[in-house]
Amino acid sequence: MESFVFNYNYSKEAIERRDKIKSFDKLRAEGSNEKTILESLKVSRACVYRWKKAYKSMGLVGLEDKSRKPKNVRKREWTEQDEKLVFEVRKKYKLWGKNKIATVINRDYGVKIGKSTTGRIISKLLKQGAIKHVWYHYFGRLKNKRRRAFDGHAKRWQYGMKSHSPGELVQVDHATIQLDSGAVFKQFTAVCPFTKYAADQVYTQASSKCAADFIEHMQSVFPFKIKSIQVDGGSEFMGDFEYACKIKKLDLFVLPPRSPKLNGAVERGNGTVKYEFYYQYDGPPVLGILRYRLKEFNTHYNKVRPHQGLQYMTPELYYQSWEAKMSHMY
Repeated sequence: MESFVFNYNYSKEAIERRDKIKSFDKLRAEGSNEKTILESLKVSRACVYRWKKAYKSMGLVGLEDKSRKPKNVRKREWTEQDEKLVFEVRKKYKLWGKNKIATVINRDYGVKIGKSTTGRIISKLLKQGAIKHVWYHYFGRLKNKRRRAFDGHAKRWQYGMKSHSPGELVQVDHATIQLDSGAVFKQFTAVCPFTKYAADQVYTQASSKCAADFIEHMQSVFPFKIKSIQVDGGSEFMGDFEYACKIKKLDLFVLPPRSPKLNGAVERGNGTVKYEFYYQYDGPPVLGILRYRLKEFNTHYNKVRPHQGLQYMTPELYYQSWEAKMSHMY
């Protein structure tokens, strides 16, 4: 029997191929059907005999994957001048692709260069880091956006977090509202995902100071204690808002970027107040009057309007039912 010392220089694939060769030979010697052996090893007959030939002549080295690099590699078909022109045009027009760049070089510089050649030059420049991808410039403002530092009261929202009782992970968000008169206001909405209870308030701006004031409004509307809040990474939920959460001992969790689905309850609440209140509003664009009418709508939303997600109960009735159930349990 052949002795074998494992060599870490050999790949896992080469070892597996050698083992399959040995299994094939052993089963054939015992009289097993060749077709059945090949099916059990999940390999073709041609592969087995090709591997056997390579193993016999070269050992394990012969079972390694062969390089698929072509013998005749395509040589560069452009000059240094072509590359310099493509670089200069691409540097000037950062969002342009090979077609526009090639057209401009042919038209403005009188240099004949193909679109495919231009594309290969761009690929080379990208690999060298001489230029950046188009998407980098499209979303360039994101790279300069100040990332939230979790060195204060706020914490990162963790996947799997869910509200299990009233007041847990209350979702807070804001939206821009434009009335028919053209007046623009900022709407803050909070929704308890467990009871669907909502609190709405309108402001003239969406600052962290206004967001902090909205916490007071939430606490005056909700019939239960707010335990924790989740928000997106907007600047209005930093500064004064974060400090207010800390003072009031409210846990604050910040969602990952571009994940509105994790704030689904308040996103739906934004849509409801937008269509059922603001689109129906026929009063003057005066903040005081707007707030008074919004308060009436908010009361209607929580105590009168049936909710499909609550089996057509109101948020207040659902909360009362839950509270009664808990009191019986304890």
